[in-house]
Amino acid sequence: MAKFKFSLKSVEKYRNITLDEAKGKYAKAVADVNTQNELIAKVVAELTEVNHELNRRNSEGITILEYQGYKRYIKILETRIQEEEEKLYGLRNIEHRRHREMIVAKTDVMSIEKLREKNFEEFTKEETKKEELAIDEFVSNQVLGR
Repeated sequence: MAKFKFSLKSVEKYRNITLDEAKGKYAKAVADVNTQNELIAKVVAELTEVNHELNRRNSEGITILEYQGYKRYIKILETRIQEEEEKLYGLRNIEHRRHREMIVAKTDVMSIEKLREKNFEEFTKEETKKEELAIDEFVSNQVLGR
């Protein structure tokens, strides 16, 4: 039996490389989103802690200057949270774009795989026909030889 050769082997290899790269980029984008979420959670936790500390200190008695300092720091933290959430929005857009790119790459790979399977089936059918013809010819020669 002859060996099956897929004529689009180099295209298949290239598409697999492209898929691997797309998966890597998507994984990095997901990691960036997770890191940004963790950063926002830390800043929010710090803001909550500062608010509790301000309330505690306020109930004990605090100077106007200290109160203004806390309020300024709270405002800085709120601004930072807003900036980090804007960054998160951008990172999520990148993540969605990378996900779509990965899906397109996966679709390309799957189409090449389907084509490979179809070609292999045709190859198998042809080889089976060739073998059947060879067997028929052999049997005919055996019968005629007698």
